[in-house]
Amino acid sequence: MDTFTDAVWSENPDDFRLIFNEIMTKNDEFFVLADFDAYIKAQEKIEELYQDKDRWAKMCLVNIAKSGYFSSDRTIEQYVKDIGKLRN
Repeated sequence: MDTFTDAVWSENPDDFRLIFNEIMTKNDEFFVLADFDAYIKAQEKIEELYQDKDRWAKMCLVNIAKSGYFSSDRTIEQYVKDIGKLRN
């Protein structure tokens, strides 16, 4: 957290002060710090997986193939039908 105010990311230590203040004084409402350990573990796993380029490429391809069809028009129409219970 100190890197946000120690001029690590910018020469001006105030450039990231807003982020620091939001997390430290607003009760971490988005749970940035609460989830940080899980984030670090996930990043470590990603780094490990990325070392095997063939496996990584296969995982990417499978992820894309399983992502399914997405259209904002279809999504809005489905929302209106299923959630909003509105008629056209």
